[in-house]
Amino acid sequence: MPRQVDHHNRLALIEGAVLDIAAEYGFAAVTIRAVAERIGASTSAVTHYVGGREELLRNAVRRQADKRRQEAVQAMQGLEDRAALRALVEWAVLGPDESTHQLWLALVLGAATDQALRAELDRFNEWWSAQLRDRAARIWPDDPVGAADLLDVFVDGLILTGFDAGQPWPAERRAGLLESLWRALG
Repeated sequence: MPRQVDHHNRLALIEGAVLDIAAEYGFAAVTIRAVAERIGASTSAVTHYVGGREELLRNAVRRQADKRRQEAVQAMQGLEDRAALRALVEWAVLGPDESTHQLWLALVLGAATDQALRAELDRFNEWWSAQLRDRAARIWPDDPVGAADLLDVFVDGLILTGFDAGQPWPAERRAGLLESLWRALG
């Protein structure tokens, strides 16, 4: 008698393997064969759940981006504009672990040549930019675009700087820089 497989759990296992491989080696290393090897299954066990590599990438990245967006919304829940904006930026810079930052760096790099990754990154970035712009417009009505751009560049730069150093800066150092930013913005 064939064994019963929980489709939801198997798909989550496959998507987790995609994200792990991408965080470790970049999205170029994500193949159906690599995912199958990572989960200890055959390639047909992977293709049973996805139609090909593009769908494999899109599903995994979309689920991760949706998860991250939900975390951000929870961090901002019930907060007024200034506190919500601060919670959003701190969530991005202080919340994720090193592997999550590595995955997002891999996504940014992979989006340069992969349309499925580009589409998912653009989808997330539209949401992120709207969050920054909408709150900045209410906090700094004289220059909301400039304030939102400054925050966006600061977040990206602070995350990337950790990779230049070979490891993320300690949370205390990142938090100190955030404090300097908040003071500069008023």
